[in-house]
Amino acid sequence: MSYTNHLHTGTGFQVERPPWLVFLFLAAAFFLCHHDLFCSKRATEGFNPSADEVVAEVVAGSLYHRIGFLALGVFATVGLIRHRGAQLRINGLLGWIMLFFAGWALLSLVWAEDTNQTFRRLVTFAILCLAVVYIARRFSLREIVLWTLFTTGFYLLIGVSAEITLGTFQPFASGYRFAGTLLPNTQGINCALLLLAGVAAGDVEKHSRTLFRACALLGFVFLVLTASRTASAAGLLAVAVYMSAVCSRTTKIAMAYALSIAFCALLLVLGNAFTPHLKSALMLGKDDSTADSFSGRIGIWGDVRYYIYQRPLLGYGYGGFWTPTHLSTISSEEKQGVPNSHSAYLDYFLTLGAVGMVAYALLLMVGIGRAFRFYKLSQNSAFAFCGALLVFCALHGLLESAVVYPSHLMLLGAVVLTRLAFVCPPSATGIVNR
Repeated sequence: MSYTNHLHTGTGFQVERPPWLVFLFLAAAFFLCHHDLFCSKRATEGFNPSADEVVAEVVAGSLYHRIGFLALGVFATVGLIRHRGAQLRINGLLGWIMLFFAGWALLSLVWAEDTNQTFRRLVTFAILCLAVVYIARRFSLREIVLWTLFTTGFYLLIGVSAEITLGTFQPFASGYRFAGTLLPNTQGINCALLLLAGVAAGDVEKHSRTLFRACALLGFVFLVLTASRTASAAGLLAVAVYMSAVCSRTTKIAMAYALSIAFCALLLVLGNAFTPHLKSALMLGKDDSTADSFSGRIGIWGDVRYYIYQRPLLGYGYGGFWTPTHLSTISSEEKQGVPNSHSAYLDYFLTLGAVGMVAYALLLMVGIGRAFRFYKLSQNSAFAFCGALLVFCALHGLLESAVVYPSHLMLLGAVVLTRLAFVCPPSATGIVNR
């Protein structure tokens, strides 16, 4: 597909049909890796796994996970051989940071504390990198938006169907959290991405806008039902960033005035009676004690701080910190199963040291800046979607670690960064090396 099509998508240009079968395969591969049709049934017994369950998962792994990633690796390898796609070349600082980060992760095997675990994680990382290169070369920016919409909508549809079948879909029940085929916090990520992709697809595609906006609304409704505060806050802020970039100044002022007037009207009409309800809505139904402690995150952060001090520069090797020993020790301290540090930045600090964590933060910062700079040059709203997605990753990573582990979110973020770093539209060539 030509660069011209990439650049003018969203401005009325006709482009090729999206590769729906490729979308379906990628969605199926990651579904096999991370989803569980009976997840909502198990979630009714509690959303937090025990320490033994967390350790068992690390030790034994998952057969479906191995099959899914093996299929992904084979598919990406064949795709790279058969399809030429866009040419990749280093375009400025972002490309060099990405290469350094990948190289640092591979090199971490040299100083890893648990060599076997780090090696296994690096094999998965290498497969993911193959898939990222293939997708970045094969998909246009427009197709990345539609791929995100297709995959997240696909997962939501299966999740709702699974809950209805199992009888666990009870949105009006007290304490209910929508899980579908994932844990509620992870499902929150899926719904937030559906919301963002639905909003962006309505701008990228000039037809079926009503359908895309309906998808965005559906994503928002189920995002609220997951009661995931981190995903909700990060998702809504990412959408706000996207809207502030693509909307005209007049539209933004009108939206701000309308929201302010509506909020003031609610306060005047409902008065003090509105305050508890507003607080409850912001807390997504959770109590104050849980919010004040960040759901136990502060305790976990205090626990992992000791280990960071032991290896501050290099870390414990890519994916090599959360060994059965460390899992058992920290889970015992917290009186619950602790699978990660609940912060992408801390997890990279633990696994790749200060060097890896700084490189990751720079990737997001430079990537966000480049995405919105390219949007201003091309007026292609797909670039604004890329920037908003990276904003979501940056914000969500403050309190969750999902983007650190091989998942759809990690794949999507890496594809967006690769497109920005190695595939540049012609109109931006003048600023790439600045």
